[in-house]
Amino acid sequence: MAEVLSREDKSLPGIDYSEIHIPDDNNLGEGSFLTVLDPKAMSKINPLMSSIVNKPVFQLILVINAAEDAVTVLLGQADNSPAQSRKVYTIPQDADREKSLQFKTIFKNWEVIALELDGKALQEAV
Repeated sequence: MAEVLSREDKSLPGIDYSEIHIPDDNNLGEGSFLTVLDPKAMSKINPLMSSIVNKPVFQLILVINAAEDAVTVLLGQADNSPAQSRKVYTIPQDADREKSLQFKTIFKNWEVIALELDGKALQEAV
């Protein structure tokens, strides 16, 4: 039972860094994925994407569409099968798009259970 904690800096344009945290490497379907944006990234780049892939056993993709005020999260295995969990969340109108924002995806049992923006839970889109 080893912990997985990995950070990647400047992986894609607009992304300051991302971190994956999985408490038990025998249970890849439970943990969190943090994406920290560069300041003003949401005002300059659309869409923004952050991902972590460990073929063929794990992938999580976060797509931030500022024009639509939506964030889509896909979680599953990286074996060309469909995502096991797909959720869309709404970015609040009052989000300060000029600063560095933090999106934290929380997942359990291969299901996305929450997305936080700067520590506050976002609402699922309807």
